Amino acid sequence: MKVIYTSSIRSVSLQAGTESTQYPVENVQNEHPRKPFRATSQSATIRIVESGDAEAIAMFSTNADSVKVIVAVGTSVVFGIDENGETVVAGYDETGATVGLTDRGEQPETVEYSYTKENENNGVIWIPLSPHGMQRTLDIVCEALDGRVEVGILVAGQVMRFREVEKSSYQEVPLDFSIEQELQSGNSYYVDLGRARVIPFYVFMWGSDGDDPAGYNTWREFYHNYLFPFGRRPKAWLLSERLDLAHYAVWGRVEEMPKTVMKGSHMLVSTTIREIN
Repeated sequence: MKVIYTSSIRSVSLQAGTESTQYPVENVQNEHPRKPFRATSQSATIRIVESGDAEAIAMFSTNADSVKVIVAVGTSVVFGIDENGETVVAGYDETGATVGLTDRGEQPETVEYSYTKENENNGVIWIPLSPHGMQRTLDIVCEALDGRVEVGILVAGQVMRFREVEKSSYQEVPLDFSIEQELQSGNSYYVDLGRARVIPFYVFMWGSDGDDPAGYNTWREFYHNYLFPFGRRPKAWLLSERLDLAHYAVWGRVEEMPKTVMKGSHMLVSTTIREIN
């Protein structure tokens, strides 16, 4: 199980294609899938500047049939911030000569990830990344076979990784948010507001002092680095690394604060994720 718990995206822009004026590219960061970015054609390239520590990118509520991530390291690197908070785009080398941002050059662009939809993916794409340590530019090329390209949510950041969810505990409870009433005239009034899953489960996390010998994140890390700072704020979850991510990658929030029971060196952590779509 994984969760992208930080945001490594420093800026988002549209590199290729045009956007609908009512659905600009900035919408991919608004945390509301129903208010997406929408292009005016079947293809668009979203450019993000990423701090270099992201371990995954996730997209939700997208109709893209193919996605290609092109990475260029060094194209957006700056030297720092001065005492006034302004960006420093030039400095001096050991000889005293001025070194400008453009003097750094661009390292070769590489295709980090390519995806082609072969079956229904529920609008979900999860892309593993290798942290680089330097700020980098990622061009995310999206193409749809039919209709205009849409992307509801786009996140990139550091990942917490835990053991797989205990299978016997995993449940899915679909909720229907539609409104249905009978009017005084006797007619039926119905508004379809969609459906979402509520997913209760439990998972074992290391609860003793120190690091988990198996290399997973611990209960204390989850509490102090996720629950305490973010609470019920929605995040990108991958509830199983072994099963189809189209179904088990979820944009959701912690609906029910975790309950824990100590089991030897581990905590048995039970919680509920509410899908937001």
